[in-house]
Amino acid sequence: MCKDYALKNGYQIVETFIEQGESAKSQDRTELQRLLRYCADRKNKVSAVIAYKIDRISRNTDDYSQIRILLKRYGVEIKSTSEYFENTPAGRFMENIIANVAQFDNDVRTERSVGGSRDAMKEGRYVWLAPLGYDNIKVNGKSTIAQNAIAPFVKETLKWLRRNICPIVKVRDIMNQRGLKNKKGKYLSKSQFFRFLKNEIYAGWTVKFGERHKGLYEPIVSQETFDQVGRALARRSHKTLQYVKENPDFPLRRL
Repeated sequence: MCKDYALKNGYQIVETFIEQGESAKSQDRTELQRLLRYCADRKNKVSAVIAYKIDRISRNTDDYSQIRILLKRYGVEIKSTSEYFENTPAGRFMENIIANVAQFDNDVRTERSVGGSRDAMKEGRYVWLAPLGYDNIKVNGKSTIAQNAIAPFVKETLKWLRRNICPIVKVRDIMNQRGLKNKKGKYLSKSQFFRFLKNEIYAGWTVKFGERHKGLYEPIVSQETFDQVGRALARRSHKTLQYVKENPDFPLRRL
């Protein structure tokens, strides 16, 4: 449709930009940024950017206004194949209305999504990407999570830390050797390891939107064990850490 529009209106297509699954909610998209750089280069002599709809450029009115002003500085107009507006006061007014409708639609979708997620959380279901030790599943057609083959490693890790008999880094090394890996099959980095130790989901709690609800999914450890791990982490966080120049986490330092 964009090619047909260009042909009918006497435009020669000099470059095509195709978004690969990146949301129009953000300006920081690979192809959009490439398009803006291309238009900024005066040698390319771009006079218009043709899109199927305005919301393919952006679904945020502030972002769209910034992009439009930037392109105008380069002498480039935005053309829509399915929406009509001229470069007149009335046409620009219509363009603003269309951009606002795109954001309104996006905001409504977001509100419905958040509302649905909050309702699911209150029902005891977890509908986000499953954390380490769980898989996303459906029960009676509704999304939730269930333990997977990594769950025993998560449980053993938390029990190791509850006993508080060796450093956290040592526990991570031991569990990595035993098979504790992330969903990509890689060993946990230090930041990933510390983040998962503090996730209340392992005691059966979902914490989202500033709320905390008990889940119906099976917890990996008891509340008592999780609380003991939290106390052990809190005690260790007060210790002064010594800077280690030859740190195994950074083997290429100074090289």
